[in-house]
Amino acid sequence: MNKTITKHLDIPDTSVVGVVGCGGKTSFVELVAQSHSSRRVLISTTTKMFPPKDPRITQYQTLQQCLDHESQTGIQCFGVLNTETGKLEALPQETLHSLIADYDIVLLEADGSRGLPCKGWRQNEPVIPKYCTHTVGILTMKALGKAATETYVLRLPEFLSLTGLHEGDTITQQTLETMVCAPQGMFKNGVGQLYLIINQVEDEATAELAQGFLQNIKERYPGKFEGLLYGSTFLDAWEVA
Repeated sequence: MNKTITKHLDIPDTSVVGVVGCGGKTSFVELVAQSHSSRRVLISTTTKMFPPKDPRITQYQTLQQCLDHESQTGIQCFGVLNTETGKLEALPQETLHSLIADYDIVLLEADGSRGLPCKGWRQNEPVIPKYCTHTVGILTMKALGKAATETYVLRLPEFLSLTGLHEGDTITQQTLETMVCAPQGMFKNGVGQLYLIINQVEDEATAELAQGFLQNIKERYPGKFEGLLYGSTFLDAWEVA
């Protein structure tokens, strides 16, 4: 696989990227942010996210800190820390919208999955602002062959309704395709250029599976996605399907 995400994901200045899905959104956001750290980069959320662990990211964890910030070259992160959950919660939408003008690239974690590989979406999810220029959906193949239960699925009733499965049925490639591409699926609120990225691909068997899955998506949904990639945020190694 070719190294670095920047070879395959074109994010020019004045971009706002909403990241949705399951399978490593936070690590993906941090990877993309670091790849553009010579610019003014902002990380934030429209829902909830764990604070970045990278010490190179300057964090603002109260509303007042965010309002008083000064943008600068490098990576900054905005959110309101909930000390009980340890997560950063979203700023008011109007506040966030007003602050992003100070940055070249904004990366928004716009969905939650609680670390599970599958999800069904409520009516107001994912929370993707209309001003986003890109929507990136993250997918993992780790749910294949697993049972459709709360062990692997967030919002199980919505997921079953979306995919047509019954609780306990096996999650297949067709299930994942529906989860991603159905009108009420992962990209139902997507705006701007759409990218589908399969993450956590770190061996040849998974790479072959991911490539076949994305090739099928490409053939069945021509023109839907600006890019279809698979690879690993851990390795920062990626390939175009």
